[in-house]
Parts: sequence; C-alpha cells; structure tokens
Amino acid sequence: MVIPVKIPSVYQDNFINLLQLTLTLFILLMYIPAIYRTVYRIVYEKQSRAKESMRMMGMKDLPYWSSWLAYYTIVNTVLTTLSWATLQLGVFNHKSALILYIFIWLYGQSLFGLILIT
Repeated sequence: MVIPVKIPSVYQDNFINLLQLTLTLFILLMYIPAIYRTVYRIVYEKQSRAKESMRMMGMKDLPYWSSWLAYYTIVNTVLTTLSWATLQLGVFNHKSALILYIFIWLYGQSLFGLILIT
C-alpha cells in the first residue's frame, strides 16, 4: 500500500526572515565609521579655519564641497564593494548582483546628503 506524503509547496527559509530584521541594521552600522571620519574631518577643517583661508584666496563653495563628495564617493565605493562581495558570495547567491550593488551604493551616497544637512 502506498501512502502519499504531504510536501509543502513552498520551502520556508528561516534565514531570510532573520535577514529581514538584521540586514538593514548591519548596513547602517557599516557606514557609521565612514560618516564619523568624514564629519570629524569637516569639523576639524572648520576649527582650523582652512576653509576660510581658501575662500580668502578665491576658492568658491562648489569646488570645496565637490572635493568632499569625491572623497566620500571613493570611500563609499570601497565599502560597497567589500560588503557586496560578502553578500553576493555568502548570502544572496541567486539574486541580481548589479541591483544589490546599486542599492547599497546609492544608500551610502544618500548618507552624504545627511552629512551636509547636519
């Protein structure tokens, strides 16, 4: 006699449920040292009055903030590449690599806007 065995139609992955809760926290924590370092350096330049001396020599605000954007973009790209490689190789094996990379990189770039606001 053959007895049919019930097999669930969808595989429940408990790791994904855990990842929904913790991935955003880990990505946020990954950027805290970069934000801290950038804010520290901007405040140190303000304290040492380097920006005012450059302004007296004729430099405008656009090149000054563009240089900080370029610096933060390089740091963000390195952080994004390292975290993307870890997530792509170990966690998200079957997801689009480009979308994951763009998602993390754009999140990091949006944090530069947060730095400018504060």
